[in-house]
Amino acid sequence: MTVEDVARALPGIGELRDHCRGLALLEAIVSPEWESRYYSFAEDTATMRDGQGDEYRIVFSPAGAYAEGFAHESVMSPWAHGDDPEVWPGVLDSVPEAFRPYVSEADADGPPAVTACLWRAATDTA
Repeated sequence: MTVEDVARALPGIGELRDHCRGLALLEAIVSPEWESRYYSFAEDTATMRDGQGDEYRIVFSPAGAYAEGFAHESVMSPWAHGDDPEVWPGVLDSVPEAFRPYVSEADADGPPAVTACLWRAATDTA
C-alpha cells in the first residue's frame, strides 16, 4: 500500500480529526497512564506510537491537515542505509509552504524520523 492509497482511503479533514480524538479518548480510558498509550490528541495534533518504533503525527490547522509517518523497519528509514542517515529523497521535498512549519526537524540523533508524508489543504476536495 502506498501513501497515495492511504490518502485516498482517509475521510475528510473534520471526520479524520473526530476519529483521532475518539481514538485518543478511548485510549485514555483503557490506558490511564500516558506512557502506556498508543494514541493521543493534544491541541490540534494527533499522534500514534506503537512502542516498537513506528509512529505517526497528524497536525490539523487552518491550512488543512499534515501527516508524517515513520516505519522503523522500512527501507526508506533514514537509518537503513549506512552511517550517514538522511530522509529518503522526495519524502519531504514537495511539502507546500503552508505545511512547512509542521515538518519534523532534525535532532541530536540525526534527521527527522519520517518515511511517509501527506497533506490535504482545507480547500481540497480529495
